[in-house]
Amino acid sequence: MLGIMPRFRRMVWIAFLAVLCSAAAFAQFRRPAIQVHGGHPFPEEKNLRAGFESGFGFSYPFGKRFTLSFEFSHWQATSKEAAGKLHDGTIMVSPIIVCLQYEFLQNRFFSPYAFGGGAIVFARFKMGSYVSIPEVKIEQNVEDGPGLYFGLGLRVAFSPALSFIFEVPYLRRKAPAKTIIRDMNRGTFTEEFSVNLQSVFLKFGLKLFF
Repeated sequence: MLGIMPRFRRMVWIAFLAVLCSAAAFAQFRRPAIQVHGGHPFPEEKNLRAGFESGFGFSYPFGKRFTLSFEFSHWQATSKEAAGKLHDGTIMVSPIIVCLQYEFLQNRFFSPYAFGGGAIVFARFKMGSYVSIPEVKIEQNVEDGPGLYFGLGLRVAFSPALSFIFEVPYLRRKAPAKTIIRDMNRGTFTEEFSVNLQSVFLKFGLKLFF
């Protein structure tokens, strides 16, 4: 019995120190951080073919599991003319995103998380060539506005200061748009429609803690 007690106390101390070390290691990731990322959007709109997406951001932790993040990203897509939609051209999309992130595990090596928030989505459309008589000019404009942004992610630590992140976000935004036809003989006509910018993304990036 006397021999068992010292071993038991040592085991308790070892377990206690392991918990402290794990907490200290996790605390290294509860610091402000900057991140850069790249990825690919998959728009729901059938006549949009998206290219590479890139961006950067800043995050600030509060509490044990929550992080507030600010992010800017940019991507563009080519459009193929369809009735009641965008003409042939290129649309450039630049959302500014604010999200609240919740980490499910307090683990120093990896941590899955969920996030959700909102975005101000800026969109610019550059119309390609079209066939028309010289007296008629056609242009299309897509409005900026709010959207929802949410998804799931995973952080994998390379070191106490650097982590790899993988995210699958969803952007929810249907943007009002207008086709403006200027006819030198008959005046100006406007047709309203909407552009579905709702997209799923696959994103990869690096997060640097400081």
